[in-house]
Amino acid sequence: MNLKLFAVAVSLALLAATAEAQDKGSNRELVAKLDQMRSESEHKAQILTGGPKQKWLLHEARLNKLIDRLKAGQPVDPKEIDELLKEHYR
Repeated sequence: MNLKLFAVAVSLALLAATAEAQDKGSNRELVAKLDQMRSESEHKAQILTGGPKQKWLLHEARLNKLIDRLKAGQPVDPKEIDELLKEHYR
């Protein structure tokens, strides 16, 4: 009986560790994509002037905040990511 409980506990711990590793891996991919978007925003802000430049600077600032929160392990609302993606690809 104790051996069965031990086996179940070890299995659950392995499943939890695997799920956490997958989350970290997907976060890395998301951060990489957001970094790429930030680079594009920086470039657009450099070549534009006036209102469009301000739009891209604000977009870049929002991306920076989101990337910092993801790197710190803080939760991020998926709707916020979707809004940034829509805004970026308009």
